[in-house]
Amino acid sequence: MKPEITPSNDGLNMANHPRQRNAGPVAALSLIFALLALTSCASGLRGVDLPWQQNTPTLTPNTAVPQLTETPALTDASPSAPTPQTAPDSLVVWLPAEMDPTGKSQAASLLNARLAAFAESEGIRITVRLKSLSGSAGLLDTLTAASSAAPQALPDLILLPRRDLETAALKSLVMPLDALTSIVDDEDWFPYAHEMSLIQGVVYGIPFVGDPLALIARAGAESTLPAEWQAAAAPGSLFVFPADDPQALVPLTLYMALGGGVSGNQPRPNLDEETLVKMLTLLAEGRQSGSIRADVTQWQSFQQSWESFLEGGGDRTAAPLSLLLALYAQGTETPETLPKLLDTGFTLSSGWVWALSTADPDRGILAVRLAEYLVEPGFLGTWSEAFGRVPARPSALASWQNAALRPSLLQQSLSARFVPENNILTSIAPALRSAVLAVLRDNLSPEDAAKQAVESLK
Repeated sequence: MKPEITPSNDGLNMANHPRQRNAGPVAALSLIFALLALTSCASGLRGVDLPWQQNTPTLTPNTAVPQLTETPALTDASPSAPTPQTAPDSLVVWLPAEMDPTGKSQAASLLNARLAAFAESEGIRITVRLKSLSGSAGLLDTLTAASSAAPQALPDLILLPRRDLETAALKSLVMPLDALTSIVDDEDWFPYAHEMSLIQGVVYGIPFVGDPLALIARAGAESTLPAEWQAAAAPGSLFVFPADDPQALVPLTLYMALGGGVSGNQPRPNLDEETLVKMLTLLAEGRQSGSIRADVTQWQSFQQSWESFLEGGGDRTAAPLSLLLALYAQGTETPETLPKLLDTGFTLSSGWVWALSTADPDRGILAVRLAEYLVEPGFLGTWSEAFGRVPARPSALASWQNAALRPSLLQQSLSARFVPENNILTSIAPALRSAVLAVLRDNLSPEDAAKQAVESLK
């Protein structure tokens, strides 16, 4: 029976008439987590949800549906048999607004069908609520507000940017997953993706997709420069990037590609002054040779430098891979006319992870099963290609239809390292940003700029 989408003013309800299921395994596991249970999360926050279209998803023959396993019933001789409890009949999932499952894109249809298949298999209702990525109505801020003002409105499962997962974990807004799943222990994860799942050595997230920083060349641009960060601003091409980026991701990537570290024996994170001078010298030479335009110091976002790059304002650029993959996902241009991904030997990446926000043990078990179902390689590969993100699993990337792009994406993902933790990035990013602007805008020498940056961290 296909799941029924019931009308709702605060979410998308994928419901099936619940069937009778064996409650043995849920009841047994409930005893383990009963002391942790704080509240049951059954409803969402009104006033921040976006409207949903009412459409019934079509399940294809290829849609994989997990099979429920039967557990032998307890006999009369079984000691202290627990009293069966009612299994959850619903889950609440929060997603970024750009992942609306009722949208008209192929990615939306795939996600809608996947959620519907799980709902039908488990005999439950799934309510999806959309949130912004930032701001007062964003995922993290809303989660924080609900935890104190309306705990009953918390979601069961939430998809968070990795930087927000760290904040949520430190505020106890999400639950550790070590006791609920071993999926993160699989070898089928890119190294940076495995790092994304951990907060202080504890598993708090199940990786979903990544977004490595990429070095990208304009289609048809001829260059003898090597495909490495160290040559990004060398004479022979025009390199554009947001020099005023608050997170200083391009300078940080250049610095680390040259072998620089971001921590030391001091209480606060520090930078290696000698390596920092090398990085700033590359940028200074690029500015002097004309390989770096003066207006890069006015850009604070990758979207700004990317638009300039697409308009012919540069031969090479540094940008999150999602900006390039979005062009491929649109399918409006031939591969020959699209920018080219260069195979660098190092880069930095972050991404999105699934996190558990309910403290109810029964709902937690079901929510984690849904997260595992959504990172299954077959689905994740198809969905990520349609959506324009790099899957966190090598096996999922192997199923991409774009055979020409696949090897470069694999190389990029294998060479990627996880972006430093928030506390490190918060400390070093302002110092890097100031040093880059001092060199490119104020004509300060790399040596003086590096010294000032290092001193500011002491």
